[in-house]
Amino acid sequence: MDTSRNELANKLPLTAMVVEDEPLARQGLLLKLQDVPCIKVISACASAIDAQLIIKQHVPDVIFLDIEMPGMSGVQFLKWLKNEMEQMPTIVFVTAFKEFALDAYEYEALDYLLKPFADDRFDMCIKKIKAEFDRNKKVDEYGHIEQLLKTKTGNNIEGFVSRLESSDSNSLNQLDKTISLKSGTQWIRVSLSSINWIEAAGDYMCVHTHEGTQIIRKTLKQFESELSPKYFARVNRSAIISLNKLSTLTPNSNGEYVALLTSGDKVK
Repeated sequence: MDTSRNELANKLPLTAMVVEDEPLARQGLLLKLQDVPCIKVISACASAIDAQLIIKQHVPDVIFLDIEMPGMSGVQFLKWLKNEMEQMPTIVFVTAFKEFALDAYEYEALDYLLKPFADDRFDMCIKKIKAEFDRNKKVDEYGHIEQLLKTKTGNNIEGFVSRLESSDSNSLNQLDKTISLKSGTQWIRVSLSSINWIEAAGDYMCVHTHEGTQIIRKTLKQFESELSPKYFARVNRSAIISLNKLSTLTPNSNGEYVALLTSGDKVK
């Protein structure tokens, strides 16, 4: 991530553009965004062609982008952006067609909203946007810490973490109760007691903790091998839960069970 993107992460509100050809859908999204303090809409376009004309003058941090539009589709507009822009805005796809959700992952969009979307789904999207820019800020901090470590110890962060994990010093006994996770370029330590559950999302894992969600490039199988089965259990093909956080197990109509966690999360 370049420095200019990290500078964006340090400022609020984030700027946004809405590109949506349906007037009612466009107005509805604008009304919802008016109530979001961390986002300021700087332009709303009825077509991708209109957006092309103004985006170089007013580059937003986030674009809410419809996919099915006349003249130029959202996907075509996104391809154009990748060729034209030195710094890509964060993209949130907005679509009425569920099958287009796959495009969100193919074109590295942060999220997609399936019209019509409920308020809680919209709120989740806003949290993802803010978390994305918070991560960008942390990447900048990571670079500063890495430089300090190299200057003071001659080690990079990965080497430093490796030494910590291999140490048998009594002063580091507390590390047995934590796990090291690499989020992007940043190494973080997460307390095992703070983990509520772990969810597979494509090639990434979402580690849901008391403090928030960390996105990790790792497989569920790797997590399963590193976590004690005494405290963590894999409950389906894409989820591991903390047994200490399990509140109730409730059967549903198709014979499956739903695990209610103390965090309020529900996992099949």
